Amino acid sequence: MAAGSATFLAGAFMPVSRVYVERERERKLEILLANPVQWRAQTVLLGAGTIVLPAGVAVLAREWDQGRAGGKQERLAGRRLAQAGAVLLASGAAVFPVDLAARFTDPEGFALGRQPEWPFYGYVWVSLAGMAALGGALLQRSRTHTGFPRWPGWLNLGGAGTFAGVLASTGDLPPLSIYCIELATGVALVLRRGQRQPSGDTGQRRH
Repeated sequence: MAAGSATFLAGAFMPVSRVYVERERERKLEILLANPVQWRAQTVLLGAGTIVLPAGVAVLAREWDQGRAGGKQERLAGRRLAQAGAVLLASGAAVFPVDLAARFTDPEGFALGRQPEWPFYGYVWVSLAGMAALGGALLQRSRTHTGFPRWPGWLNLGGAGTFAGVLASTGDLPPLSIYCIELATGVALVLRRGQRQPSGDTGQRRH
């Protein structure tokens, strides 16, 4: 999760990204024509991050019962929410590359607004739904696993609701907002796993 989010953000913060805030279409085209290699590199990084993130959530769902804390029904509910989050994020990852491929092959069409908008909006809305499901799963885990932090769950749920409101009211949302939250979530899970490792464990079995 952390790797996918970091890869996406690496692309999103490349200098060529100023094209997204430029309002004049002719100026957008000038930016892209002046930076063709950087533009193509960015689309590759965005695509890679979009694909890797749901793979991380799928791994999280697969290992959900590790430790077997909490009741069976509670663990099952959390795992199903995590699986739903993985499926929804993967669905977004299947749609967004359509938009990215068009940007890669036809930067002029992107700059002049000739490309369809549905792949982008479909990707963002489905990704927000995946965020919400993941947030619910993480909150469920915080109730069944002692010491598991609640803030990643609330961060995903709150972020999904806030971003959905922004998208509905303005018609736009920078996708990097989603990946900032998932980077924080991935790092929190890595740190949590590190804290669970017993000190001085050499990996040898005791008999």
